[in-house]
Amino acid sequence: MTTSSVTGAEPVKALVVDDDLQLQAALRQMLSRAGLDVTGAGAKAEALSTAAAASPDVVVLDLSLPDGDGIEVLSELRTWSDVPVLVLTGATDPRRMLAAFEAGADDYLRKPFGPDELLARLRALMRRPRGGEEESARRSYGALEIDLAARTVSVAGERVHLTPTEWRILGALVANPGKLLTHRWMLAEVWDGSHGDETRAALRAHLRTLRAKIGDDASAPRYIATESGAGYRWTAVDGEQPESAIESAGEPAVGDETVTDVSALVHDLNNALTAARLAVALARTRVARLVGDDAPEDPDQAATPPLDDAVDQLERVGRLALRIEATVRGDSPAEAED
Repeated sequence: MTTSSVTGAEPVKALVVDDDLQLQAALRQMLSRAGLDVTGAGAKAEALSTAAAASPDVVVLDLSLPDGDGIEVLSELRTWSDVPVLVLTGATDPRRMLAAFEAGADDYLRKPFGPDELLARLRALMRRPRGGEEESARRSYGALEIDLAARTVSVAGERVHLTPTEWRILGALVANPGKLLTHRWMLAEVWDGSHGDETRAALRAHLRTLRAKIGDDASAPRYIATESGAGYRWTAVDGEQPESAIESAGEPAVGDETVTDVSALVHDLNNALTAARLAVALARTRVARLVGDDAPEDPDQAATPPLDDAVDQLERVGRLALRIEATVRGDSPAEAED
C-alpha cells in the first residue's frame, strides 16, 4: 500500500491498537514503511481518545486490551465514527468473531499473519466508499459484468437471469467488497431477519445457484469465498481480472472445556508469532536494499538490528510453546523452561 494508492498526496492515517508493545511496534514500523502515518494505543481509553483526536483513516484493533474489551471499543467508536476497522484476533471461537462484526468491525485477520496479508486487507477496506461517498453502479470483474442500477448481469457478453433473491444476495456482496458478511447479517439483509434452519439452508442453496450462474466455483472461488462457520466474502476487485483461490479452510472446533490460562498463553503465542513474521519481513527488506550502490562495507552489520529482533521473537515463541505444553501436562512452567 502506498500513500498515492488511496488518498493521493495525503498519507493514510492508521491507528494501531494492541496491548502487546512488541507487536504494536512491529505493526507500526511495517505500516510506516508502507507509507502510512501511524499512531499507536495500548488500552481502551487511549484508543478512543486517540481516535477522536487523530481522526484516522483506518483502525487496526486487537480484541484483547488491559482496561476493557476490543468489542467495547468498537461499540463506542461506532456511535460517532464509521472509520474502517480491521480486527486482529488469535481466538478460534467463531462466536467471538461474530460478536466483533455485530459491534461494527469491517473485517478481521487471524494471528499469526504476515505483512502482505495485512496490507491486502487494509487496501480492501480503504477501497470501500464511506458515509455519503458515491460509487458507480457498474462493476467489471473480467468476464463478469454487473450493473446494479439496471439490475443486469452478463458473463462473457451473455446476459444472465437472476431471481430476486439471488439479486439481493449479489447486491449485498458486491456492495461490500472484501468484507466478511456473516450468516446472520445476510439473513437479515435478504430475508428480513428470519433466522431459522430452513432459511439458512435456503441461503446456501441460493448461493450455489448464484455461483453457477456467474461462473464461480466454491472449491476455487474467484468471486465469492466461503469462510466456514462465519459467512461469505466478495473477493473480486472492480476493474481487475479475478484470480482463482482455494476456499478458506474451516476453523478447528473449540470445546467448552478450553482452559482460560491456556487461552491466554495461546494469545501471547500468536502475538509473538505475528511479531516474528513482521520482523523477518523487515529484515528481508533491509537486506534487499543492500544490493544498491549505497550498500555499507559490512552488509551484515546493516541487517543486524531487524534480524536480531526476529531471533528474539522466535525465542519468545519457543518459551511460550514450552509454557503451553507444561500447562496442558499440569507441570510447572518454570520446570518446563529449565
